[in-house]
Amino acid sequence: MPELPEVESVLRSLRDAPVSLIGRSVYETRILRDGVIEGDREQFTRAMTGAVFQEIVRHGKYLFFRFTPYCATSSGWMVLHLRMTGRLFLVPAEQAQERHTRLCLLLDRGLALRFDDPRAFGRAGLLEHPRSVTRRLGPDGLTIRHDELLRRLTVQRRQLKPLLLDQGFVAGVGNIYADELLFRARLHPLRSADSLCPDERERLCRALTAVLHQAVEAKGANIDGVFEAGRFPVAVYGRGGLPCPVCGTAIRRERLAGRGTHYCPACQRLA
Repeated sequence: MPELPEVESVLRSLRDAPVSLIGRSVYETRILRDGVIEGDREQFTRAMTGAVFQEIVRHGKYLFFRFTPYCATSSGWMVLHLRMTGRLFLVPAEQAQERHTRLCLLLDRGLALRFDDPRAFGRAGLLEHPRSVTRRLGPDGLTIRHDELLRRLTVQRRQLKPLLLDQGFVAGVGNIYADELLFRARLHPLRSADSLCPDERERLCRALTAVLHQAVEAKGANIDGVFEAGRFPVAVYGRGGLPCPVCGTAIRRERLAGRGTHYCPACQRLA
């Protein structure tokens, strides 16, 4: 499931490739599955066909593409959320299309931007500005300042796992990295934020920043082969029953806050 590090890796692959998406123009828009476009699909097709990509930005798990529409001086934005299994590729246009390709933008220089999504939960759409989405989200997990993160944590009373999954608290953390950063901070996922002492709050804030930055550098995590580029070594997520890499205790998997949650009962004590 792509989270902030995986989405950041996608952004960098599109922006920093030898032939970047920036500056590429769209000469054909192909919507290959109903529902992949939020809003009017005909409006989306008209806006994107002939558009030139100018910029890519990310906030949390959302990607925003600024483009100059055909025969227009103002800019528009395309928004895309990968959801559970979405993948975005800049590939040669003649490359064989995958069976799960949901959206394809054919570009100049013989390229294509393809959105593949086996479970078909991902969505793309048009915006006037990213603020219409980001105002509902908390600060981005990769760029939030330590003092701001600490301040936001101090006023919370919720349990740590559901708090970290709340995109209004910090944008970009999902199930994988919530488990990983709580393990790094040696905190039980059911601890309440208001039960933390100052040292524990500091540990949690440092762990969040460290885990996200390290995962970005590793191009994310490769969980069950969903995100092939990832090299981030998970310590607890998906390792229920296996030994803890620190103490050897069997990692426990429970369903907490409606999500599968992994933790070490020895390193992350509740009391």
